[in-house]
Amino acid sequence: EQFVDGFADTTSVSVETGTPGDEDAAAGQRYIEVPVTVTAIHADGSRHRYAGSYVLHRTVVDGASAEERAWRIASAKLREVSP
Repeated sequence: EQFVDGFADTTSVSVETGTPGDEDAAAGQRYIEVPVTVTAIHADGSRHRYAGSYVLHRTVVDGASAEERAWRIASAKLREVSP
């Protein structure tokens, strides 16, 4: 609910990705960090930019479903920067 509320007055969001880092392997898991810049435009016309990274995750064990093998955002570290 808090996440949804944070976007209540957001009219658009764009994400620019940088070059992903090396894939990190753990037992049956894969992680990769991707640098990002996120720009959000609010209903009042204000623009906010955030820089940081998303960590993507997927499962690669035998028997994993296609959904489990798909990359998903596991975490995000973003901080607001000047537009």
